[in-house]
Amino acid sequence: MRIAYLSDLLQCRLIRADIKNTEPIKDHSNEKGIRFDLLIETEEDEGGIQRANLEIQNYQMSDSLSLRSQGYLARIVADQLSMGDQYDFDPVVQVMITNHIPQIKESCRDYLHPHRFFHEIKGERMAEEQCRILWVEMDKLEKLEKKPIEEWRISEKIHYMIRFSHAQKKQRIIQGLIEKEEIIAMMEEKKRDYLRDTSLAIARMRAKFDELDEQRVYEKRIVKGKEEGKLEGQRTLIQFVLGQRMKLSEADAKLIDSLESEALEDFVLRLDKIQTPEDLQRQIAAVNQKDQRNQTFTFVTTPD
Repeated sequence: MRIAYLSDLLQCRLIRADIKNTEPIKDHSNEKGIRFDLLIETEEDEGGIQRANLEIQNYQMSDSLSLRSQGYLARIVADQLSMGDQYDFDPVVQVMITNHIPQIKESCRDYLHPHRFFHEIKGERMAEEQCRILWVEMDKLEKLEKKPIEEWRISEKIHYMIRFSHAQKKQRIIQGLIEKEEIIAMMEEKKRDYLRDTSLAIARMRAKFDELDEQRVYEKRIVKGKEEGKLEGQRTLIQFVLGQRMKLSEADAKLIDSLESEALEDFVLRLDKIQTPEDLQRQIAAVNQKDQRNQTFTFVTTPD
């Protein structure tokens, strides 16, 4: 859930999100102490590393929120630099979560406010920009109620449940969000049964991935699967699932396409063991060996 939430919020595809030390060590006794709410090091599917610090702040301290956000961001950058090194550091995004931001006009309807470094006159982003601040204005989340729950992004659902968890009038909506997540959990428990039937597999994948910004790609693959029949549909779904975890080569795709009915069903049950191309090679080999043993056994025991 942590990876899905941050991928959606930061608009990137993450494969790792590790919690780091939230209380940096002071360099001297007079240094101002600082404690991060949630400092996370993330890794994108293409290998890029960045650090994200999520802070839940009291808007009544609005006079210092902007300076506080810049202070946090600067400290995360400074902690990456050592004497004699070049000024090369991992990108940092400072996420400030607060109910209301008085400095932002009410006419601004969006509840997300990204801030970056720009040229004051031209409005161009700074070259080699590595830092940004993302403000999350929770009071404006009520505007989400104007669209169906099925269209909410995963970060919107989490923010809404946090903001209105104690609001009696919002419990019906929150219950709807919870029930949707329970359906996803139920489908995970019954994975074997769902994956044996292509139509139910499509429903499961839709429930699990409709929060991600992969909807168009997903729909194209599902259409392709329906056109090519049940086996091809299953192969397409498998490639889509594995494609979320790693980069599939053309050779990897051909290996999956070579699997027939029984071997394909056995391979589906091994999906959770596959995180890397090496895992894929091992599981394909294991499935093929099992299939060959089954064919040999059938040949020997079949009566004339």
